[in-house]
Amino acid sequence: MLPPGFLRQSWLLVAAMSFAHAQQQPVAGGDGAEQRLQQRIDKAITDYEKVRDGDGRPAQCRRLLGWIGEIDHPRVTEYLKKELARDAGSVAGTYAIEALGKLPRPDLVDYLCRFVRRPDVHPSACIAAARMIVGFGDAATDRLIRYAFGPKRVRSPAVRQAIVTGLATSGSERAIAVVARELLRGDQAHRLFMLKASEPVQNNAAIDGGRIDCVKNGNLLVSATAWRMLATEGHPLATQLTIDVLERVFDVPDARSAAELVRGLVLVGDPDFYPAILRFGSVRGSDVRAALQASAGPAAEHPELMAFLVDEGLESESEAEREVAKLLLAEAPAEAVAPLVARMRKQLQRNRKRVLGQAAGLHNLLARDPTWVQDLAALAAESDLDSRMVGLSLLADMGSPLAVPQAQRYVSNRAWELRSLSYRYLAKCRDVTSIPFLIARYGKEEGRLAHELDTALFVHTGTRCWTRRDWLNWWNTVKEGFALPHPDSVKSGGTTTGGQTVSYYDIPLISARIAFLVDQSGSMNAKVGTDRNRTRLDVAKEQLRQAVEALPKTHRINMIPFETQVRETWSRLRRLTRANRREMLEAVRKLKGGGGTNTFGALMAAFDDPNVDTIYLLTDGVPTAGELTNVDDILDAVEDINRTRQVVIHCISIGLDSVLLKQLAAMTGGQYKFVR
Repeated sequence: MLPPGFLRQSWLLVAAMSFAHAQQQPVAGGDGAEQRLQQRIDKAITDYEKVRDGDGRPAQCRRLLGWIGEIDHPRVTEYLKKELARDAGSVAGTYAIEALGKLPRPDLVDYLCRFVRRPDVHPSACIAAARMIVGFGDAATDRLIRYAFGPKRVRSPAVRQAIVTGLATSGSERAIAVVARELLRGDQAHRLFMLKASEPVQNNAAIDGGRIDCVKNGNLLVSATAWRMLATEGHPLATQLTIDVLERVFDVPDARSAAELVRGLVLVGDPDFYPAILRFGSVRGSDVRAALQASAGPAAEHPELMAFLVDEGLESESEAEREVAKLLLAEAPAEAVAPLVARMRKQLQRNRKRVLGQAAGLHNLLARDPTWVQDLAALAAESDLDSRMVGLSLLADMGSPLAVPQAQRYVSNRAWELRSLSYRYLAKCRDVTSIPFLIARYGKEEGRLAHELDTALFVHTGTRCWTRRDWLNWWNTVKEGFALPHPDSVKSGGTTTGGQTVSYYDIPLISARIAFLVDQSGSMNAKVGTDRNRTRLDVAKEQLRQAVEALPKTHRINMIPFETQVRETWSRLRRLTRANRREMLEAVRKLKGGGGTNTFGALMAAFDDPNVDTIYLLTDGVPTAGELTNVDDILDAVEDINRTRQVVIHCISIGLDSVLLKQLAAMTGGQYKFVR
């Protein structure tokens, strides 16, 4: 017989065991829901990684990562943290932070606080992370404030500035109050640092109060920077504070201060200060030039300033002030430059040769007036070579076909520069009537000009022939009703090496009249290769030796080595006779490294030889010696002289991805080669 209550106790035990088992099992349908969620995560990650690791655009990556961030699951959080660590040093890191911010994730505070202190963190990612941290509350905000201003502040100035920018732009009154307080204290360097870090903040009373104090109590750079920021946001006191800033200028300001002064004066737009814009804009330095370029848009909004720049700036006796006016007029409306076009038109009629260079230099401004193209067409039709070259080259820049009849005649002109320009102009402005003129020149050119003629014929016809007779036979067969091929079918230009297989750093030596400019500065002694047995100059010498040995004897060349000094091997191009080739090879062998980098001097030495039609410029550094060392100044000078010279410049940059060389090649129709 069972004990009393046994059945009841057994039932209770079974019920308890059943409940415990039920707790260990997912609710009906739970397995499926979790499985579907995991599948959704898998698909979202797969879609994102296909784009990330393929040819996807940043916007696509950003959007797809954001979709991952909308999924509430610990696995997603961990994945996004890995992506953030992966992209910490690039702007893509901000995408991971934005994705993490799609849902509340308060457990990320410690992780993000460690992240913003990484020395390699990208500024934009650091700023985004700092804003997110502020969103976690006062305690997290105070940690950031300690990183920025505490005794154990972040060491990296760039990272620290990004943290301050994040605090300033977070929208937190607590954070902004601290930033505003820091604007009022510390030395001038600290105040400048705070101004730069808080620059994105506009129309905030506390921050503006700190800026006004910086204007009144800072040194020139601090005062000018704070004042320019007030002018940028249109603060009502900006104009009134202009005098406070200008009173700190005792002589020629440094470039950074001058840049701030230029930007602020343009924004204020007070006619009394227009001459000061020219004065401060004339200070040399990349900061000032960048400020002038950035100010062109705001300047265009002031008709009085536009008129001043046209009437007085461009007519200044100072070349530097004329350049300031030209840069600030870069975005001038057509009506603003109409008086300039009228003035230039009169000057061209009175003394064309004297003002051709000025007309070419102002072309980008003059072209804003739709009537200027007619003046260029008239120049292209003039009898003197310089007028033809300037008119035709500027029409080519605009892609205007107005001078096609003139260019057709010029392909048989005695001046090689004009023939070269005409071939390239006709290749850009295609016309069926040009084909017979081009065919008539076939076989009469050599080197670079033969290649340009080939290209012009190909883009007109979409075909190739190898003799003038073949061309004439082909044309007689097809000319009735012939239509130009679609531009897309000939956009390659039918590129060939013109039968030439000799190259220099893998750039074909198509021209038959070449100047080799070889950098032999001290930095060319740097060791290269896995064995480190050879220098950059050794490699350059070997490349040039091979080219000189392989070129035909009909070619004319020169070598112009340069360091601080420029010393041409010969005064002019010479044919590669046996004796000349031997002399050139010996000159190459004797090259030794030492000195600075006089790039501009070497270029001008090559341009001095009227027979040079192609330059190969090799260098491993930025210009440090010579008449011009500023990149923009060198580019401007080459552009001016090359309007009438039409020299192609191929550039080989050793160890440095050079902005100067890249733009020189692009400007002149050359190739750019970066050698690591």
